[in-house]
Order: sequence, then structure tokens, then C-alpha cells
Amino acid sequence: MSPQSQALHPMDHDARTGLRFVLEMAGAVALLAGASWLRHLPASDPVLRTGLQLLPIVPVWLILAAGVRNYFRIDEFQRLRFLQAMALASGITLCLSWSYPFARAVIDLPPLAPDHSVPFAIVFMIATFVLNVRGHRLL
Repeated sequence: MSPQSQALHPMDHDARTGLRFVLEMAGAVALLAGASWLRHLPASDPVLRTGLQLLPIVPVWLILAAGVRNYFRIDEFQRLRFLQAMALASGITLCLSWSYPFARAVIDLPPLAPDHSVPFAIVFMIATFVLNVRGHRLL
């Protein structure tokens, strides 16, 4: 890349791709928060009430679309890391959700919410960080 084109495009491809992914995910999560808030509004019309109840479905699928778009924008090594983080986060979240009822039977814990998206997001961020820092030396 020539110095002149570097001046026009100060961010490299990886930084732009990462920023684009973060912005898409933040927008989808903001839409999800807004749609979740709107679904609690009172509506006397049954069609409107049904629409408000179903509204959060759209941003949920936008989150998936942002992840898929990001996957196809990144190189092979980043794809490997992305898939490893997804697999690790899925496995940890699954183990936590299966282990929680047994721990709850022994320890006075609150009931587990049926929505696992927040724990998955937290575990995914931690898994991504650990995989990027530790790499293949995870265990």
C-alpha cells in the first residue's frame, strides 16, 4: 500500500473488520434491548400486542447475521480462533446450565433464568480473550 493510500485509509483491514463487527453487534444488541423494552408496553390491540411480543426475534437473528458476516470477512487463522471461542463458550455454557440444578439442590441459589444469552455472551468474551492470549496452550 502506498503512503498516499495509507493516509486515506489509516486503519488496516483487520482493525476495520473488528470495528465493523463490534459496531454491528452493538447495534443489534441495542435493538434487542429496545425491542425487549417495547414488548412490555401495554397494548389493547391483540395484533399489536403479538407484534410487540415477537419484536425481539428480529435483533436476535441480526446478532447471528453479524457473526456470520464477520466470519466471512476474517482470514483463516481468525476463523479458527472464532470457531474455537464459539465451541468453548457453547460447551462451558452447556455445562453450567446442566450443573446449576445440582448445585442449586445443595446450595441456596436462585432459579436459573431460561434465557442463556447473557451467560453465553460473557463466557464467549472470556473464551475469546483466553484463546487469544494463551492460544493452543489452553490446557
